[in-house]
Amino acid sequence: MRRTGFLGLMGFTVSLTAALPASAGVEECGNIRFEGLSNCEVRVTAECSASCSELGIYKTACATKLVPVCKTECSLSATPTCTDSCTTQCKTDCDNGVNVICSHNCFAECTTTRDVECSGATDAVQCAATWDANCDSECDAQCVTVDGGCYQHCIECCGGSCTADANMDCQTTCQDEIFEECEHEFRANCEGSCSGDGALFCGGEYIISGSQVPACVSALLEQGIAVKAEAEVTIGPDGIDGDLSAGMCAYSPRGGASLAAPFAALAAAAGWLSRRRRRSSR
Repeated sequence: MRRTGFLGLMGFTVSLTAALPASAGVEECGNIRFEGLSNCEVRVTAECSASCSELGIYKTACATKLVPVCKTECSLSATPTCTDSCTTQCKTDCDNGVNVICSHNCFAECTTTRDVECSGATDAVQCAATWDANCDSECDAQCVTVDGGCYQHCIECCGGSCTADANMDCQTTCQDEIFEECEHEFRANCEGSCSGDGALFCGGEYIISGSQVPACVSALLEQGIAVKAEAEVTIGPDGIDGDLSAGMCAYSPRGGASLAAPFAALAAAAGWLSRRRRRSSR
């Protein structure tokens, strides 16, 4: 029986060809922040299974998932020392004509010392993932609505960054205790999705899998991300194994070119090759 699912054919890959703008995590994608991530693709079947088996690919997904879990015990307020120092510098930037925008500047401010602080950690990659997820969560909460000019953006930006700083040690300790369990859970979900809707990976990192993939991809495309669709099909004696005409037309970016033409061309080429093979076998 032919497998059916989100992709509609074997070996289908969706590649995001542009980076997302500096912004909070995408809710439909597990609240993962895509800034800095690239080479995103949905993998199925053998390629998916091979990718899922690597336990180290779940750092970003687990850190993002565990931040709200650990917030129940990691809820310290920003220290005045941190906020005063931050806002003083930020207001100086405003006076010098720098356009400070909370949603753009908070995360950068929050992660300034990440690499140095994580360099001595037992697992530097996990440390950085936890750091980023904690910063993104606090900045998202602080910057969601800012009513005012540059100075007000400074206050909110520093509030988010300094709140994350106050809770960083707590988040790291809390996540360390349950991180491995989270990785195994995501790996099981990933492996179980390879014969169905597949899993989304960016830069080799696991993002999301299974029935959540369509909503995640749609959300990314809604943000205007250019999408390139590629297909690998098996051409047997009876023709094409896979429905190329269905493809991903419904998932093309708003205002972008339809994917129908590339799929039609690929289908025509595959059909031509199939007919040539059948004629040559007579």
